[in-house]
Amino acid sequence: DTVKANGQVIIKEDDYEDTLDILNMLTENLHSVNQYGQNTTRTLKAMEEMLKDRTGGFVNTYLLPVLRQNEEMLNNYFAKEKEQYHIQTAFTLPDSTMPLYGNPATLNKAIMNLLHNSVYAVIKKAQKVENYTPEVTLTATIAEEQYILKIRDNGIGIEETIRDKIFNPFFTTKTTSEAAGIGLYLSREIIQNHNGDISVASVKNEYTEFTITLPKNKSI
Repeated sequence: DTVKANGQVIIKEDDYEDTLDILNMLTENLHSVNQYGQNTTRTLKAMEEMLKDRTGGFVNTYLLPVLRQNEEMLNNYFAKEKEQYHIQTAFTLPDSTMPLYGNPATLNKAIMNLLHNSVYAVIKKAQKVENYTPEVTLTATIAEEQYILKIRDNGIGIEETIRDKIFNPFFTTKTTSEAAGIGLYLSREIIQNHNGDISVASVKNEYTEFTITLPKNKSI
């Protein structure tokens, strides 16, 4: 199905189009294989993360520096998104150092997981809603026996039908290319390892608010 002209092989138009179709198909398949490989790697890393022991590394420490580090990380890590979508962030923190017996590194991770979800939620809403001001806030208060953290956003919210599933491992409303579905599971595990608790309140397309409670350390 080829034609020779002046010693050169010329591919007929029909064959050329067939070749393009095959190349496009191969390209799509390679992309799918690559995506599948990335998703598999993400899942394996998630499983490895789940198996880690998070009960150690507890020391007499302070919660306030952890929260200040969370604020700095949020502003630095999402600087581009904050500028692009005009995301307003605010941390309301007490003057107290907030003594705590715990692991600052894992607490940092748990809180950052929640803040990351909040940023994701407001970005998704900003991409669909005009004249909308995305907001992500963290408020820390001190009660008699515990610290209370509230992480709130005015993003896409959580449907009532799935609200009781969001802490389950590998459950996610995001695509497999975006998340493995263990962030909230790990956050709850970390908080509970600190003898604390975490709960969520949400209205679809209005807001989501996570409430974390952590016991005080009265020995320091």
